[in-house]
Amino acid sequence: MDVEYNVQSKLKETTPVLEVEFNYSSDKDGLVRLRYENESWGDSNIFDCIKSFQVVPKAKRIEFFRDSSQIIIETDPNIINVIRYQISQDYEGLPLNEKRYRPMIDSRFFHILGMRLFMVPERVFAADSTRANIKINYQAEGANSLYHSSFGKDNVQNISVDREDLYASFFIGGDFRRYSFPLEKDTVYFLTRGNWKPFTDHDIYQLLKETIKSQNEFWNDPRKGNFSVSLVPTYEEWYSVGGSGFSSSFISFASNNDKVSLKHMRWLYNHELLHKWIGRTILNENEVEQYWFSEGFTDYYSYKLQLKANQLNVAEYVEILNSEVIIPHYQDPVKNTPNSKLTLQEYWGNYAKYQKLPYRRGLLYAFLIDNQIKKESNYTKSLDDLMHELLALSLKDRTTRINQSLFLRTLSKYLNHSSVALQFEKYIVNGELINFQDQVPNGLSIDYTDDIPVFKIDATSKKELERKLSL
Repeated sequence: MDVEYNVQSKLKETTPVLEVEFNYSSDKDGLVRLRYENESWGDSNIFDCIKSFQVVPKAKRIEFFRDSSQIIIETDPNIINVIRYQISQDYEGLPLNEKRYRPMIDSRFFHILGMRLFMVPERVFAADSTRANIKINYQAEGANSLYHSSFGKDNVQNISVDREDLYASFFIGGDFRRYSFPLEKDTVYFLTRGNWKPFTDHDIYQLLKETIKSQNEFWNDPRKGNFSVSLVPTYEEWYSVGGSGFSSSFISFASNNDKVSLKHMRWLYNHELLHKWIGRTILNENEVEQYWFSEGFTDYYSYKLQLKANQLNVAEYVEILNSEVIIPHYQDPVKNTPNSKLTLQEYWGNYAKYQKLPYRRGLLYAFLIDNQIKKESNYTKSLDDLMHELLALSLKDRTTRINQSLFLRTLSKYLNHSSVALQFEKYIVNGELINFQDQVPNGLSIDYTDDIPVFKIDATSKKELERKLSL
């Protein structure tokens, strides 16, 4: 065992906290170096959530380094140290979607990411790919307090994980409700809390069943294992939904008001659950630089798979392309920003400005090449085949990473014309707007309103168009 954590919820205290304790040996120089991510996922100053920090025997020195996300303990050489700390919510008031990745801990419940809960000795993960054996023991305050994590429902969990597996996990407890359904020989868990206004627990439970079933059928992925989904109400007065898909779990949040509907949740669940494959299995070489793929292609398939599964009809599908993608993309003042400018610092430092750009740009490019592949193959192949090939490559060699070279090399197997690289350069690299003239299937035409191309369905060929778009 590399490290064993004891976690106890103390929600009834004046300041509700999660208390974590573990033992770890100092090195020959008497040092224990811990890593706790102070800035990640758009959040900063996570060190503000540390309520107390103790070391037994008493340490000679404890220093917190926010810039490097390090905590350094100096004690005697080669001795076992008991390290105990508390994590609290660092803001007042009800949960909000904009704070969904910060620890949520109040007198009724907690919802926290693995990277926000655990301080990890640096020797545990010598490299990002290093796997560690970790034991987690959870102790609740009362018999009625539910506990669950990405790793299952047991209060004692033995896991073998790399750094990303541990960081991209969730832990919840308190007044949650838990539901489950079988998926072949595995189990899918759904956990939620609060009194929902726009829908019922059963509505989301059914949506989850339909979405996971259709996505698993699409990918035909042989990997097995349980899967867990959390849904937490937030309390904005406006429409707000959000979430993140992990390899074996998915966290989701929605404002608990009548501005949110099942339609919004259907998109969210289709998009985020797809990240099990696009973004978590088919990995980017450079995370933000390839958001056109991991976010844009995910958005494209979130709608295409709804069309395949009859969760959307063709009129609804085309309306979404127009209203949610094309029109706002053409009206976006940053629409022609070169992809090279979307660096980690620039994108996340100006998130409100650039947030949807790679999503819309990648979706429209995916729509373009999907239709080109179908036409060139006389509708015997589609972008689906390319996506299945990328998944197979990623499962065979876990060092595979999506970049421009790999993507174009794979795409050239399905599109043989000489303009493939030129199209990519224009539309993805340089950020030029896509010319869809003669690039859409029969039954779909283009009308221009204020120089914005809007798709229009030929009513006489609606059924055939739906067939072609869903292939």
